[in-house]
Amino acid sequence: MKKLSAVLAIFIVVIVAIGFNLSRASQEPLITTPDPLQVARGKLHAQLVQSEQREAEIEKQDWNSIPLLRELVMAHQARIQKLTGNSEAVEIVAHDQDAIARLDKRIQDLTAIESEKPPMEKGKSD
Repeated sequence: MKKLSAVLAIFIVVIVAIGFNLSRASQEPLITTPDPLQVARGKLHAQLVQSEQREAEIEKQDWNSIPLLRELVMAHQARIQKLTGNSEAVEIVAHDQDAIARLDKRIQDLTAIESEKPPMEKGKSD
């Protein structure tokens, strides 16, 4: 009987220890170092965010100039051509396509506004 109770006590202690370790393991976060691909993706995303901010400032400055907006469209198109085929740059290409659509719409709006303005009277003298 003493042997049975000793084995049972040891068995219970082992079960409790295993349960304690499992509960702690599920509560503690796993700490891993990022691999080079994850680091590169993070840097690429950070560059995209910086680029978006810089482009937003440029768009604000050039918002009422059709020639400057066309230059921005060409810059976005050039970047799309440069990144075509790069599977890691899908987010950047999508951003550029959205920017081109937005800038084209603004160019159309500015063209419509300019066409509605009355032509300046040329050669009018007093």
